Amino acid sequence: MKKKIFLYSLGILVLLAGALLIYVRANEPAVPEHVIIAHAGGNIDSLTYTNSREAVEHAIASGIKFIELDIVISPEGEPLAFHSSDDMIDTIYSCDPPHMSEFIATPLRGRNGKAYTPLTWREINEIFLSHPDLIFVVDKTDDPAILEKFFPKLKGRMIVECFSMQRYKEITDAGFKQAMLSEEAFSPGAVIWQDIKHLFCSDEPRVEMVALGRDTYNKSRSKRWFIKLCNIPMAMWSAADTNHANELFNKIPQARMLYTNEVKR
Repeated sequence: MKKKIFLYSLGILVLLAGALLIYVRANEPAVPEHVIIAHAGGNIDSLTYTNSREAVEHAIASGIKFIELDIVISPEGEPLAFHSSDDMIDTIYSCDPPHMSEFIATPLRGRNGKAYTPLTWREINEIFLSHPDLIFVVDKTDDPAILEKFFPKLKGRMIVECFSMQRYKEITDAGFKQAMLSEEAFSPGAVIWQDIKHLFCSDEPRVEMVALGRDTYNKSRSKRWFIKLCNIPMAMWSAADTNHANELFNKIPQARMLYTNEVKR
């Protein structure tokens, strides 16, 4: 009898805690809505994943304010914007990620035969510092020490995708504009546990945004309904173009930000 009472009491406490967490999330201030993110710098000449200067400049000219770049670390320990893509990029480097000297000396060559300008951390700083209204969305690298070292003046304008809850906490604690939890680290249980820790410890951040692919969202019923129930904001990837993004914004209210491959002037 005592065991049953204990189990019933525990179940009620869990339900009450869950209801409290859902209520608090439902009444938190929303992150900005209907944000378009230029995926890997945005589409250029029908190519995606170039992470090139030309792609970024095209996105800026199209009025896009959120630019995502795939930041990887060269063997020399320096950040550069690069995404291996056999379908789009015809450049062959001696290693992946490439050496910095090789990356600088070898233009990115698309399958269309055109050459594009690669971006090292120096060019990235130059572009974003000359456009103070741009927001830098970082994929691949979530080490706050590296990001602070090479992009110190962009820290307050950086949204960083984090691949573990520990990195999410480190990026949040370091004072970057926004941390978002990658789909590799996201699960309902992980978010609930982090919420509980946040309730009892102010040093523990809440998960305010997750980065999730559309395929994962559509295929995982548990994740989809948890996001809907708790109204968790998503940066969702990816939409074919800005028109498709607007359709998804209307269809999925939790999709506050959408990565788009093609941006239009």
